[in-house]
Amino acid sequence: MLHSDLAMLLVEGDATPDALFNAYSALADVQLAYSLKDICLDGWSSNPQRSLRAASAMRSLLQRNSHPEIVALCEWTSGLESLIDGRMSESIRHLEVARTSFLALGKPHTAAATEVSKVIGLSLLGRYDEAVSCGLRSREVFLAQGDLLAAGKIEHNLGNLYFRRDRYLEAEEFHSSAKARFQVLGDEKQLATINNCLANTHALLHKFQSAEDLYEQALQQAESAGLPVTLAEIEGNIGTFALLRGRYDRALDYLERSRRRYAALGMPHQSAIAEQEIADAYLELNSVPEAAEIYGRLTQTYKELGLQAEEARALAYHGRAAGLLKKPQEALALLGNARLLYAAEGNRVGEAMVLLSEAQLHYAQENFQVAEALAAKAEPILQSSGSWQRLMLTHWLQGELHRVLGHSDRAKEVLTNTLNEATRKGQPQVAQRCETTLGQLEMAAGNPEIAELHFRRAIALIEELRAPLPGEDFRTSFFSNKLVPYTELLRLCLSRGAEQITEALRVVESARSRALSDRMGWNLDRRTEDYDEFEADLLRQADALGQELNYIYHQIDRPPHDDNAAAKEKASLALQESLRERESRLLEISRQLHHRAREFAPIESFNLEELQRQLGRDTALVEYTTIGDELLAFVVTNERVEVLRNLAPAGKVAAEIRQVRFQIDTLRTGSSAMRKHLPALTERVRKHLASLYDLLMRRIEDTIGDRERLVIVPERDLHYLPFQALCDGKSYLIERRQISSVPSALVLQQCFNSSRRSDSSSLRRFETALLLGVADARIPLVHEEIEGIAQVFPGARIFLDGQATIAALRGNLEHMDIIHLACHADFRADNPLFSSLHIGNGRLTVRDAYRLPLECNLVTLSGCETGVNTIAPGEELMGLARGFFAAGSPSVLLSLWTVDDQATTRMMIGFYAALKRTQSPSAALREAQLDLLREMPHPFFWSPFVLMGQW
Repeated sequence: MLHSDLAMLLVEGDATPDALFNAYSALADVQLAYSLKDICLDGWSSNPQRSLRAASAMRSLLQRNSHPEIVALCEWTSGLESLIDGRMSESIRHLEVARTSFLALGKPHTAAATEVSKVIGLSLLGRYDEAVSCGLRSREVFLAQGDLLAAGKIEHNLGNLYFRRDRYLEAEEFHSSAKARFQVLGDEKQLATINNCLANTHALLHKFQSAEDLYEQALQQAESAGLPVTLAEIEGNIGTFALLRGRYDRALDYLERSRRRYAALGMPHQSAIAEQEIADAYLELNSVPEAAEIYGRLTQTYKELGLQAEEARALAYHGRAAGLLKKPQEALALLGNARLLYAAEGNRVGEAMVLLSEAQLHYAQENFQVAEALAAKAEPILQSSGSWQRLMLTHWLQGELHRVLGHSDRAKEVLTNTLNEATRKGQPQVAQRCETTLGQLEMAAGNPEIAELHFRRAIALIEELRAPLPGEDFRTSFFSNKLVPYTELLRLCLSRGAEQITEALRVVESARSRALSDRMGWNLDRRTEDYDEFEADLLRQADALGQELNYIYHQIDRPPHDDNAAAKEKASLALQESLRERESRLLEISRQLHHRAREFAPIESFNLEELQRQLGRDTALVEYTTIGDELLAFVVTNERVEVLRNLAPAGKVAAEIRQVRFQIDTLRTGSSAMRKHLPALTERVRKHLASLYDLLMRRIEDTIGDRERLVIVPERDLHYLPFQALCDGKSYLIERRQISSVPSALVLQQCFNSSRRSDSSSLRRFETALLLGVADARIPLVHEEIEGIAQVFPGARIFLDGQATIAALRGNLEHMDIIHLACHADFRADNPLFSSLHIGNGRLTVRDAYRLPLECNLVTLSGCETGVNTIAPGEELMGLARGFFAAGSPSVLLSLWTVDDQATTRMMIGFYAALKRTQSPSAALREAQLDLLREMPHPFFWSPFVLMGQW
């Protein structure tokens, strides 16, 4: 055991200091103290918690060894600890004691090193002269002893001190000197920080660093010189340059800045161009409907301004968007008009760009030979023009076309050359396409090892492009057409049998519900004080739109007073049009607020070992996925991971689920005629549920043994299936096991994290409840439901009908374990994030739910169809569940169909009584459903509710 190893165990390990010192008593000496000091000093600005732990470990060491040098080192780390905690005067006292002690010990260099941190404390206290004197004194010691690193660090701090005092020439002098020393040492970490500080100083002095930073430097110069038009131009150029390199976050940020500045200057032409560049970024991110809307609007703007070239470009990109929206005829018409305008301009490169777009359109329609001819026609024009990015995209398309047409050798040659060029020129978005296609070629050629390398590199590039994206909507859309390398890598892993089963599961998880996982792991809503004036105005507009939407929702929900059918229809259409306009504007504002680039810490990735620990011996997780038409399942227990191949054809499963849903829907109207035939209807639906059991669950139940709890990770149509109602011919699955579901295993891990954040104890509590209910004609027994639940939770806070408002909800969330919302739901397939709950003063949408500061352990939505979702590519769940997960709830109870009001009231009261006793939502749901099953055997009545998230 080395001293440095023991130091890290003391700081990062699980064992107590007493246990470690007892085990390694011989190492409790001065050398260990220096190792702890180094950890504390290294991390105080980058990892303060680690530094604090190192300071604490130093005090523990001092209790066992009071050597004078350890005493001095303890004063040093205590000074750093106080600096981290903001206790500057205390920090300076500790550091001065340390310095004096080291001088007494005959260690002037170490004494001087303590003053590097002391300069910061003195500076923050405004004791600048003392700080300078302190820094210069220590620098002389470092230089005398040839310690360039320490001398550079103190000069760095002195430069910051002068910068803080607006004395930029002195700041530049010290920063430049520090940079020179770091360059001699080749210290990349110090160079990164000093270059940042020196750039700040040079900007204010109108000096600029390097070609790589020219845009940024120019931006600073223009700001200092007060040149708003130039600023807007530079910002636009930075954004365009970033888009070219696949830096979408930076592109959106700077293009938005440029657009705002031009708009404020009253320059509609330039403002429109900046907006078009934003649309181009949307197109790259697969936010295609939004891009198409902008192109369509700008085409008219350019026409009115007489800007023919800009109009041609807008038409061309609108054509590309229409093709991606599966509107080939509209796309061809738009592209044809663009080509005519480019020809009138004499712009051959523009015409070639249109040819490339037409080639892509025909490729998507599998008209491969037409696409090949069009791409070949565009290539020489782009080659001669130097349009290297479009040329690379053309070459990728040609390589892909060679692949699908069976010209494998030619495809490999073209794609390899294109990949090399894309890598050399920093084009990750082209490189990942080439890697994917090359992987497919190698798979077809029987070279799985080489194919795997290509697929892994493609995935790495996708993750690199995705990581900095600033908004959840952009993350979801970006991923939607990039699943091929994940699917192919999964296929490869599974082909290798048992040795790569766990890797196959990791591949599935890496492509599933990623945007939701991100949303749960990060706080994506910025604080109000982070917004600039323009964004603050957007927020005010959003608030006003929210109020207007609530008014419109209220009008739509009110029964019409006019008996004239035509008048009713006209009024309804007008309300719907007003609704769409405001929702569209609200979405636009949301996107604009996400344009500003922000840094995100990486969220926790899927951890199989942690998942198995969380599952324990009583729980199995079953994660379904498909390859082509093959449905398969990963079965994860605390002991092992297995994969069950060829469970069923995915198409057959989907057909059976449609039959189950059809049988369920026969009872939605609640008509007495249908309910007279309940025994026959029950047998009919059981037949299809038994068929689905055989397809989905029989082999799995044989695998998981007697485990009492089952967590389902569904895929596609399986999200709409009540697994608890699957029947083996004798009994339902719920009669043997507790059932819950989750969008992905990583989301489940985030649910556990949410639970830990909301309660410092290891066990979740279900003792306090906030109950909101709004009765209407479809759910008239809401009051009885709420009153029954209140009997279980006597201190519950209750808000009914007009009192059950968003304000009442937000104002009573604190210290609530349970949030129960008994109100009608409205799922919006056209725009799932506007799916809503009908509350007392309007609607609570998914977007509203995002902003709820939830610290509860369970949210229950007991109305009809609260669990209906759109399943976006990447298994992204788009509906009410998403909103409450994102807001911080680790568990959500929802319904899959229009529920029976009487059955729901009884089940909810029974559920909460069981929850109060078991403190487990899945156990309580099973108990309540079994009670209802005994009296109402048709699954329509007892099985609509599903628990999502933590059990």
